[in-house]
Amino acid sequence: MCPANGSDTRPRGITVDAAFNQLYAQRTEYEQQRTGPPDDFPKLPGIPLGRYIDPQFYELEREHLWKKTWLYAGHITELENQGSYKLCDIAGAPILLVRGTDDVVRAFYNSCRHRGAPVVRGTCGEARMLVCQYHSWGYDLCGNLVRVPDERDFVGLQKEELGLPSVRCEQWGGWIFVNLDHDAMSLAEWLHPIPEVLAEVGSAPFRLIDTKSKVVQCNWKVLAEGFLEVYHARTIHTNTVAKSLDGRGAVMMLFPNGHQNMITPLQPEMIATGRPDRDGLPPFEGATELFFTTNPAHGLFPNLITPLDARGFPFLVFWPEAIDRTRLDIIWFAPEWAHDGEVGEHPQAALWQRRLAGFDVVMDEDYSNLEPIQRSMESAAHGAQVINYQERRIWHVHAWIDKMIGPDRIPPHLQVPDLLADWVEVS
Repeated sequence: MCPANGSDTRPRGITVDAAFNQLYAQRTEYEQQRTGPPDDFPKLPGIPLGRYIDPQFYELEREHLWKKTWLYAGHITELENQGSYKLCDIAGAPILLVRGTDDVVRAFYNSCRHRGAPVVRGTCGEARMLVCQYHSWGYDLCGNLVRVPDERDFVGLQKEELGLPSVRCEQWGGWIFVNLDHDAMSLAEWLHPIPEVLAEVGSAPFRLIDTKSKVVQCNWKVLAEGFLEVYHARTIHTNTVAKSLDGRGAVMMLFPNGHQNMITPLQPEMIATGRPDRDGLPPFEGATELFFTTNPAHGLFPNLITPLDARGFPFLVFWPEAIDRTRLDIIWFAPEWAHDGEVGEHPQAALWQRRLAGFDVVMDEDYSNLEPIQRSMESAAHGAQVINYQERRIWHVHAWIDKMIGPDRIPPHLQVPDLLADWVEVS
């Protein structure tokens, strides 16, 4: 047994192999039995409210966080054919994903090099050539400028120098990420060790089956932080999440580059009888026991959180539209199936409709608090956010926001120092 408020014997370090489940079992037993935080857990100062309401801090995030991190853009099943494209709003930039004739997915700004007009207007489709909607300049699927009407009127035009502005674009599994910083580390380096921890997920085939967006009147961090802890479940989700999850056994892990996870065991009765909203849905290939007995939620810094499940799961992606307005994209993935029709025609469509409806109920429970929280922060009624041991993922994310911005750029009264460096997993 782990001691209660005695010397800390929590297992340290992470092993990405069959021993991971044993490591998790040891940690969840410790969490269930402890009567206080571990002795070596630091007292965290309050998180300054200005980080949610200060226009200067919001602009620092816009310039140094969103333009320098790997951000989710799409899934390979949205670009199934050569010439398939998808137009994305990535941190306010119009980014175009295109599958080339070589089957490579590339990303470009949706901006003609002539005078900046878009080269596609629809949100998705297929094209043999990307054609400027203003003067018909044409680009091939690799972004090269190949056609200029009335080319004779341009003095010294060098088409080979006027390709579409490119954007870093890389994949993990079937998921496509982009980075507006050409000098950024690779996606594999950035995500490490998440791809190793979730090797089964990255290697299994999935299909995007549903996407919806919700605009919430609060800062993006207020919205995202609700998914970084399970402390609120008994209050907000009394008849939903709290009946499924054993919050006292939740295991949090902090990783480099701001990533983190929270593996929460299911209540014993849920393990014994199954979860009614998922009955009949098949698991993905390679799903291990952990995906049937826990809720393994992973956070990919800065703005993606996914509560994984063997039978499919959502990506929750948080996009700031203003300092007090956030768009949440909820993107659902199911294990790939051998079926040529539309998702609504699939034999499991009714089961998925039930699953999605149940998730909407949980989300509505969360939404009810968010705008009042934002208004409270704007009034500065309570000065700072108090963060506990269970909420340490929140501190970790804030500390990495500061690292991306650069602490020297942040006013001292708004800084969140990295006080949890010793709690980051050794991989």
